[in-house]
Amino acid sequence: EEDYLIMDQGMQQLGEPCRSLIYGFYVLNKSMDELADEMNMTTEDLLAGLNENPTIIRLNANREFVGNDNNNQGYLQLGLARNVDGSSGHDVLKMHDARNDVHLEQTGSTLEITRLEDGAMLNLRNAEMVAFDSGENVLLAHNEVEGILGRLFRTFFDRDATIAEWQLGREALANGVNPNLILNWFQTHASLSTLDDADYIQALYTQTLGRSATGTELNQQLTRLDNGEITREWLAVDIANSDEAITTIGSVLLLEGSI
Repeated sequence: EEDYLIMDQGMQQLGEPCRSLIYGFYVLNKSMDELADEMNMTTEDLLAGLNENPTIIRLNANREFVGNDNNNQGYLQLGLARNVDGSSGHDVLKMHDARNDVHLEQTGSTLEITRLEDGAMLNLRNAEMVAFDSGENVLLAHNEVEGILGRLFRTFFDRDATIAEWQLGREALANGVNPNLILNWFQTHASLSTLDDADYIQALYTQTLGRSATGTELNQQLTRLDNGEITREWLAVDIANSDEAITTIGSVLLLEGSI
């Protein structure tokens, strides 16, 4: 909410019809004809003085960017509501900013990125990760199983997946690798194998949910392990797939409907 207030304050400093024109064209993606009709003006009236006014800078910007079928990584400049489609492949948008420097808004299969400093925007589709130079990564999952996989990096390692790890994991799922082999990779590379069951459960809760298991939760999970109802690896999946984990771990977003 605070992010929107900052953006709104900047827009309010503009006069009319400039404010409505910019908002309608770049945020609502309306055409000049639509805006002219709404304002009871002609398009010529809206653009009057554009060529003669030395204080107006004309930007002939390409607002559409479509990638290819390769695995692409790189920086793209945010701008006037740019629309970026990574197409197929494993695509990573790199950003110079830190996670807290931008606002992320999920709209269906599109991720809207707005830089708080100046309001520059980018609409992202068919990408797999946003990687910030600060070391923070936002994983873009395209189905529920990928979402669980992404959260397991928090569950086992208490961190986001790296670019290479996320690509490797998604490829393993796409190639039908046995889930137990994937879980074994997590267990082998984590530092949890030496913990007894009680400490293991508490580590999973702390790293996934940011809190300790309650006494009731701890006893329930210990009973499940003791009775052989679930293994330690699948208990991690169970916790990572909980509604609380989906809400708590903000670095994994589910963008269904993408390629």
